[in-house]
Amino acid sequence: MAAERHLLSMLHPASRLEVVLHSRADGRSAVKSAAYTARTTYQDARLGRRFSAGKRTGLLSHEIVGWSDGAEALWNAAEAAETRRNARVIRELRPSLPRELPLQEQVRLVRGYCLWLRDRYGVAVQANLHAPRFLSGADEKRLCRGGSERDDEQYLKALFDPDRTNQNFHAHLLMTTRRVCPDTGGFGEKTRELDDRKTGPEELLALRQEWEKRANAALKRLGAEARIDMRSYQAMAEAGDAPEGLVAQDHIGPRRSARSRKKLQKDGVDTTHAGQRRQQIRKNNDELWQNWELLRSLEREKARKEASAEIAAQREAERKQQAESERQRLASARTRDEADAAFARASQFESLRSEDPLHRAISAAFAAPHEFDWPQDEFSEEVDMETFEAPAKPHREPVLQVRVEKVRVRQR
Repeated sequence: MAAERHLLSMLHPASRLEVVLHSRADGRSAVKSAAYTARTTYQDARLGRRFSAGKRTGLLSHEIVGWSDGAEALWNAAEAAETRRNARVIRELRPSLPRELPLQEQVRLVRGYCLWLRDRYGVAVQANLHAPRFLSGADEKRLCRGGSERDDEQYLKALFDPDRTNQNFHAHLLMTTRRVCPDTGGFGEKTRELDDRKTGPEELLALRQEWEKRANAALKRLGAEARIDMRSYQAMAEAGDAPEGLVAQDHIGPRRSARSRKKLQKDGVDTTHAGQRRQQIRKNNDELWQNWELLRSLEREKARKEASAEIAAQREAERKQQAESERQRLASARTRDEADAAFARASQFESLRSEDPLHRAISAAFAAPHEFDWPQDEFSEEVDMETFEAPAKPHREPVLQVRVEKVRVRQR
């Protein structure tokens, strides 16, 4: 149970949104990147080459937002709109998707976010959802077959099984770096606000916050307890929501990930340098989270006890004040009826009502005060009604009554 609470308090694995710029200076082609993420084949008119990624598996969804033609036409037009050799043609967002969301909800979340990007920046977006990787190569080959040979129901069921995949559902959102006219489909000015030194960080923060808001709204709508947090470890620690010293994991990329999977499959342990480093970071972060959770638990318990003591003291003061008020009301009674009414309205003498010694004492005092050795002004003195006990009646010797019966003697 403690481990479950600890895992819930840690950062959700899907709390990640990476931004990557595709530039010609790095030898990239927008058409090639689009074909790779769409797991298909596109012809690059600028380079005169055909890029094919149709044999790759893992595509769950493909959609174009803000562009009426296909993806191939979109990225060829984006390439044609740039003249510089080092032009940036694609801005790619790579958000991780919460595994708690069904595939249909993941598609809905990504589509809504792409529409927001179109409306905010005036860009066109290609959205592709990719499946997590299988832990077993046999499952990868058997379940990832395309076409009619694949059992989609069995495939989707396996994707959401944490014992069979790494649960890394994610999306590739390819944004144009220029605004696209919705009427003509022509490319306009660059989205400079995303590149500016002053406004760029602010826009990046807005991108992350919008994704976090939409993802958490989807989780809440489905009744899931999980939530993502797009803040950095430093920002979370400064806000008191995480321990100091947490280290973010490096993104190792597909090649090193493949090597790690092979080592893990073969030896049962990831002995690669990247794998060992990730394991050490994870271990240190886990220890920091556990210690921080324990400290927070102790602080919450201490605060709870202090709050309970404060509430108890406040209630006791209120009880005493009410008891004093009722005591004064009872002491000011001049007749038996007034005393009965004051006692009936009192709430602090409820425990005495079953035996009712106080009521008996008041009744006796008003009924026949001359029979007891009490002063006439007994009730003018201050009396603690909570500890009051009625005095015992004076002892009287019992009167022996002898019954004499007449006996009639019958004479014979």
